[in-house]
Amino acid sequence: MLALGDSITYGYGATLPELSYAERLRKQLARNVRVSLHVQAKPGWTSRQLNKSLPEVPKCIYDEAEIVTLMIGGNDLLRGAAALLTGKPERIAQVCEKSRVEVEQIVEYANRPYNTFVIATLYNPFPNFDVAERITQEYNDMLRKVAARHKLYVFDSSRIFRGHEADYVEHYKNGQFRDIRFYRNPIHPTDAGHQALFQGFYRTLQRAKASRQKRKVVRQRRRA
Repeated sequence: MLALGDSITYGYGATLPELSYAERLRKQLARNVRVSLHVQAKPGWTSRQLNKSLPEVPKCIYDEAEIVTLMIGGNDLLRGAAALLTGKPERIAQVCEKSRVEVEQIVEYANRPYNTFVIATLYNPFPNFDVAERITQEYNDMLRKVAARHKLYVFDSSRIFRGHEADYVEHYKNGQFRDIRFYRNPIHPTDAGHQALFQGFYRTLQRAKASRQKRKVVRQRRRA
């Protein structure tokens, strides 16, 4: 299993390393078969930084990974905040397009015809700030389009976090962008948030498995 991302995938917010969503997912999958996990993620990484890091990973990890998860983009939005918070559609489109190019390249580099690749949408830690909600929605629309082009599975983390931010987001205050600080920012998942991410990824993988089995049955019937 290969987990790609930034500080969330790295495990920020989890009180113990084994409580991160990626490690929870590995543990769940390892109930039936042996599963090794490689996490290619660092705090602060944008989609560009993740993309540039991919050649550092041995090729055999990409070739052998039966499952790949990708959750990236939060830092793209934070670093573009000065332009994005104007709310101008053209500024939002520019940031989304810049990230799209990087995300497309990440997918093309890490994807294999035989693996199950799940890309997660971003949750909005500032649900009571209309501009942040609109920006997150547009960014997620971009991610869904990338997933559709490459026939990836989508896990909608924005949906499962909505209405649960006070429990799922570490240091959550008022759900406003003005809550952001240099320290103890209300951004990363709590243990409960990591649990929710794990469950969402796992359910998506289960749906992917069921879909493959259904297609296999259909092919067998056509041959009969």
